Amino acid sequence: MSGLVTGWGVGPARAANKGDRESWQAASTVVVQAITTLSQSTFESVGIQPTVAAPVILHGQSKLAIDGKPEIFYEGAEPCPYCAAERWAFIIALARFGTWSGLGNAQSAKNDVDPSTQSFTFLRAKFSSPYVALETREILGNRTLPNGHFASLQSPTPEEARLDNTYTSAKYFPANPGYLPFVDFGNRVVISQSSYDPFILHGLSREQIVADLSDTTNPVTLDIVATANYLTAATCLIDGNRPSAVCQSPGIPGLAVHFVKASYGFGPTSCTSSKGQSVCGGTNASGQNGAP
Repeated sequence: MSGLVTGWGVGPARAANKGDRESWQAASTVVVQAITTLSQSTFESVGIQPTVAAPVILHGQSKLAIDGKPEIFYEGAEPCPYCAAERWAFIIALARFGTWSGLGNAQSAKNDVDPSTQSFTFLRAKFSSPYVALETREILGNRTLPNGHFASLQSPTPEEARLDNTYTSAKYFPANPGYLPFVDFGNRVVISQSSYDPFILHGLSREQIVADLSDTTNPVTLDIVATANYLTAATCLIDGNRPSAVCQSPGIPGLAVHFVKASYGFGPTSCTSSKGQSVCGGTNASGQNGAP
């Protein structure tokens, strides 16, 4: 993973350039409303599923916090299919703790594994919560440069890069070390790569994915909502089990017992783009040092 981070330029986080800002498109208010207001019965009906990888639990690490609130740190890339899949569950889960704004549309790379997976971008996103603080980095955008690589967007800070290098390593993710997205819940729980197979979303529009979420027998719902339940439990673990209406709701208390010391993910597939640029990271992926 160190090659990946170095290739994308470790340094102070920076905003996208003018060309990237012009390509940004706000997510549909109808879609955002639907995924941020799922019913309690949907979470309860889905529970956890065997197709969804459990997060990794950490022990004895220093706490991650911002202004006294437990911090959740997300690092991903817009062309990355694993990030595209995980964002659905991540948005759904955190909406139980606060309010999203500024979500944009994004899709994964057309020329990679699980092509054109429909999702969102956190490039301009804000999240407000009385319980937790969120920092996000989208390190690559979907704009293609003349050399065929994707444009850089937001570089992680040195401390964020250190977290990524440490917690996406083979110690915690032996089968697929170094993959994006990387999500750190207060240095207590971490995720690397998607929790479920993005292929389940293949060929679906955002509107179709949202429509599927009303059917708790649909495989799309099972994977996304089961992942959201895990992410909900991870958030409850770091914020003192608040709010109680969420953290004490059926299916959430005790869910952390399913967290693992090391994760083998949902499968061994790798994600690499054309011209040798990795958009999902991974020490198993070829060309990870080819990023611009």
